[in-house]
Amino acid sequence: MERLGRYQIREIIGEGAMARVYKGYDPEIDREIAIKLLKSQLADDDQYRARFLREAKGAGTLSHPNIVTIFDVGVDGKHPYIAMELVDGMTLTDLIRSDQRMSTRDVVEIGIQLTRALDYAHKKGIIHRDIKPGNIMLVSTGNQVKVTDFGICRIDGSDQELTQHTQLGDVLGTPNYMSPEQVLGQKVDSRSDLFSVGVVLYKLVTGQLPFEGDSIISVAMKITQTDPPTVDKLRPDVPLSLRRVIERALKKQPDKRYQTGEEFAQALIGVARELKDEEEKKGQSKGISLSVRWAAIMAAIVAVTMTLTAGILYQRQYAAMLDQVKGYGGSLAKFMATQSAVPLLAEDFAAIDVFVQDTLGRQDFPYLIVNDDTGVVRGSNDPKQVGQKYLPPPSAAPVGSPDAEVTVRTHDLDGSKVLDFEVPVLFQKKPIGAVHLGIYEAPLARVANLVFVLLAILTLVTVAAVAAGTYLLARRIAAPIRVLKSSLDEIAHGRYDVRIGETRKDEFGELYAAFDKTAAALEARHDPETATAHAAAPDTATAPAVPG
Repeated sequence: MERLGRYQIREIIGEGAMARVYKGYDPEIDREIAIKLLKSQLADDDQYRARFLREAKGAGTLSHPNIVTIFDVGVDGKHPYIAMELVDGMTLTDLIRSDQRMSTRDVVEIGIQLTRALDYAHKKGIIHRDIKPGNIMLVSTGNQVKVTDFGICRIDGSDQELTQHTQLGDVLGTPNYMSPEQVLGQKVDSRSDLFSVGVVLYKLVTGQLPFEGDSIISVAMKITQTDPPTVDKLRPDVPLSLRRVIERALKKQPDKRYQTGEEFAQALIGVARELKDEEEKKGQSKGISLSVRWAAIMAAIVAVTMTLTAGILYQRQYAAMLDQVKGYGGSLAKFMATQSAVPLLAEDFAAIDVFVQDTLGRQDFPYLIVNDDTGVVRGSNDPKQVGQKYLPPPSAAPVGSPDAEVTVRTHDLDGSKVLDFEVPVLFQKKPIGAVHLGIYEAPLARVANLVFVLLAILTLVTVAAVAAGTYLLARRIAAPIRVLKSSLDEIAHGRYDVRIGETRKDEFGELYAAFDKTAAALEARHDPETATAHAAAPDTATAPAVPG
């Protein structure tokens, strides 16, 4: 078939159970269009023909940016057709099959457009009854959606009622996206479409259907009797507000869902504002989350405490090691003084020189000097000093000594810190000279610095551990706080049937129980009939359970 009425047919672009969709061309106004043609084997069936033309009658009255526009309807011989807007894009089914993960913000935007389009149709008295990803087109330019295929729509006030065929595959609606009342064959209204929107959003957010089974019967049983897995179990990163919106849309009882598409859209707009606020907060220095603030405060407290403690420990450790060095150096200098007493008394200066060189050869001392009672150097590691008057280092500063017979000073020698130990050489308790022993302070400093580094590492590890632990703890605390806040918001909007319904063995569990008790009391006061039904059959799909 090359022509249909005045339209040229170019190529097939889609096919459903009842009809095929072709890309066409309208030569009168030079416009490419989509032509929906009832399959030839169904065109002779009056009920199929009526249903097909019913779509044209229903959708033809609709003019909305998110609904595919119907341009013309006609019959060419035995072939009824619909000429409609050609949408350059793909269906949400194609998007899902491509494994492209949509951002939460894009899903919310699609939901807003979809619910407003349906609200417009509902106000015109038209109920779609087959909302699913395959009937939602995503325009290639931008993030605009268009609802199509009103083939099984119901027009309020119409006397025309279609009977359901028993032929295989002729199912009024797609089972996985049908509402409970639609599955049970009950009368449906606009809230049935909104349930289907909830299923679509659930699928886009989680990548899974809320109600799945091996057969149509098992799917129908789950739709009518079983609550779907909570969104947070499949996507913990989804905002609580969006999870609440989806869960309300999937309520079994129509009166507990959103009552209009605009009400649904406003709830999604609130989610979009929340997402926008969160993005703005991320770019600002203000509005730091509770978990980050607690972690920073605890880290600062621990850092200050550990730093002060490490400083005190370092000073005490260094002082203790310095006292040990003083004791060691003083004992060594006194031993050398004892060994130098006889040669010095006998003026055997050669023996003193041999003693000095032998000692320095065995130990790494910067110097060893032996003076007589007149202060003349009689033995030294520096031959130039021998026979000269001993001159103490000009920068020497006295430090305390645990031994009264030993004088300890500190000074710089060739850029290195040196401890100078001065001990008198005694003979029969009378001074006959003095010994000056130098010991490097560098080994002591290295040990002290190693201790300091280890304390610093310990401080950093402790601060990091405390910060991480506090952050995780605060996150666990913040989650139930958000649940309470969201539940209170629901109460503020008059939804007294909301229940948290989560059992916790802590203070938050007591708060949850108190909230549910308060909500029940408010519901009994403001809506006694619903409260009675609620008490008889408690709704388990209330506030989502948040781990921790």
